Amino acid sequence: MRELLAFLPYALRTALRARTRSVLTLLGAALAMALFAFVRTVDDGVQSLADRADQPVLVVFQDSRFCPLTSELPLRYERTIQDVPGVTAVLPTLVFINSCRSNLDLVTLHGVDANDLERVYPLQFLAGSAADWRAQADGALVGERLAVRRGIAVGQRVRLGEIDVQVAGIVRSETAGVANLAFVHLDLLGLARKRLGTATQFLVTVQDGADPEQIAQAIDAQFRTDEARTDTKGMQAFVAAAIGEIAQVVAFARWLGYLAVLVVALVLANTVFISAESRAAEMGVLETIGLTKPRLMALIACEGIGLGLIGGVLGTAVVLAVLWLRPVTLGVEGYGIDLVPGGATVVHSLLAALLTGALASLPPAIAVARRPLHLVVKAE
Repeated sequence: MRELLAFLPYALRTALRARTRSVLTLLGAALAMALFAFVRTVDDGVQSLADRADQPVLVVFQDSRFCPLTSELPLRYERTIQDVPGVTAVLPTLVFINSCRSNLDLVTLHGVDANDLERVYPLQFLAGSAADWRAQADGALVGERLAVRRGIAVGQRVRLGEIDVQVAGIVRSETAGVANLAFVHLDLLGLARKRLGTATQFLVTVQDGADPEQIAQAIDAQFRTDEARTDTKGMQAFVAAAIGEIAQVVAFARWLGYLAVLVVALVLANTVFISAESRAAEMGVLETIGLTKPRLMALIACEGIGLGLIGGVLGTAVVLAVLWLRPVTLGVEGYGIDLVPGGATVVHSLLAALLTGALASLPPAIAVARRPLHLVVKAE
């Protein structure tokens, strides 16, 4: 091992001999691994949103509606839902989003009853308090991710969607979507949207041990012949339906990431093969003075692994820097998919880069090992 480490400066000088070729290979590897890291980040964001939606909460939505802006349920439904056996709390919610289509500037407002909010949403206050919010008719509780994207702090007066609000608190929650929305008073949003007496959806918590599916069926049965029929789902199923299309796109993009890694492997293999062929005589001299075939293969592999790993580090670092310096959230029907690269993304990207470099170096290393010594040693 020590002997192999002693050849690292040699491997570095070898790469520097053909600077243009090495730089272009590094750039290609960096771009491909940046694509791989970005796709992994989006994939992790979709999975994180799905995991956070695994809550014991039912969502009562208007039947045959797909966007929160199109669902309109009478507030009087709250009393009927509350009377369904197994229901512990009901939170009528009026929703405003700036666009139902996919966008990168998601703004979601939830108009809710101040007294019932924390019965459904477990909130952690990073700044401000629930008491301050209840005391302000135009107050708002802003999710931490939305606050970061918009540069919002407690005490500021900001315009969110269609209304001006006074920020009374910054909140965090494990519930899906909360990080990218703002809670305002139900009457305030109802006046702004001219929809007093109506709600977009009802969030329903159920008793421990109760069957959510049976409760959902009972709720829908209550309003089957009413002015607005309902469609009740578990929160996880509701979120999955909302982000279904983007999840399919991400699944396709995952294959693009794998394809990018394959292309990098081919480029690295070509670079290492050309480098090894141009140094055939040197390889013969090294073998003559005692370098064994396995060590000779390892020496060849050093160049490919080094180029692949450095390219992977550069590409991953670019993605991390861009997404950390400029937070990005992909909005889909009121739900935000946060593009936040985590430790798992970094590990997967670097492992992919290391494995790509190793696999790309294997064919050139085998070719060098199989070449007879007498064909490469030249007379002085």
